[in-house]
Amino acid sequence: MFRILVLGSGAIAGLYAGKLKQAGCSVDFWVRKNAFELEERGFQIQSHWGDFEYQPNLVFEEVPKNLEEYDLILNCLKSLPDIRLETILGIRIPENVPILLLQNGIGIEEPITELYPSNEILSGLAFVCANRLDNGKIHHLDYGDLTIGSWNRSSSSVLERVVQFFETAGVPTQSTDTIRQARWKKLMWNAPFNPISVLSGGKNTSQILAESSSRSLVIEIMKEVQRLSELDGAPVPLEQIEIFLEMTESMKPYKTSMLLDFENGRPMEIDAILGNALKIGEKFHFRTPHIETLYALLKLKSHSK
Repeated sequence: MFRILVLGSGAIAGLYAGKLKQAGCSVDFWVRKNAFELEERGFQIQSHWGDFEYQPNLVFEEVPKNLEEYDLILNCLKSLPDIRLETILGIRIPENVPILLLQNGIGIEEPITELYPSNEILSGLAFVCANRLDNGKIHHLDYGDLTIGSWNRSSSSVLERVVQFFETAGVPTQSTDTIRQARWKKLMWNAPFNPISVLSGGKNTSQILAESSSRSLVIEIMKEVQRLSELDGAPVPLEQIEIFLEMTESMKPYKTSMLLDFENGRPMEIDAILGNALKIGEKFHFRTPHIETLYALLKLKSHSK
């Protein structure tokens, strides 16, 4: 049986690990707290793919010493500066265990490949509207497609297996050899909608696009991300902006993950989504005034909580 160690227990972890379990995988969870509650109650998923419940195989708050027995580590933790894999997994892990990063942000793979240079690092993007509620309940509102690629391997057998597992469970999944471009593409959506939802006082995606001024702001931010992707050598087509606008207007009104983090007093992924993009702009001497403004305002907002 294909054994997976899942880091985190939020909406992304709970939803996609559940689909992997439906495909026949064994899924153990590492969580920072409340391991007993998760082990007792499991997850209850309300999904437009069909509702389901499941129990993790194991849940623990200390990473097991037998990491070599796992076929994959699935990292679904928030991309935050104070969450460091070496403090969770240790500074060295078995070289045959790959890590799949199913997380938001740009520039998140390089620190992991430097930390574990002998391990295969996979990068994954979830285009999904899903929120975790209380007591292991997850509401999957819309979408759910996955794009996964190997970050540091030219060919990957584990990538093929993981894609097959998700497809077997009914998750639309594609592998790609242009994962860097796919990550910029995801950022093109995240960079405007996540920060604006917080700074606007809690507006959902539909409300943001319904106002002409905020819609124009979304477009300008997307243009900055598109230009950054070109400079980084992984250009996202400019036409993707209109595609995202149409997709967002057609999906159910959605409170972004950053907004939910803010409302619940949790740290926001400001640096992973905006700060790292600014660093890449600085590297190429390219100013991104809209992203700079959002970053400064969000930093102030985060310190006011």
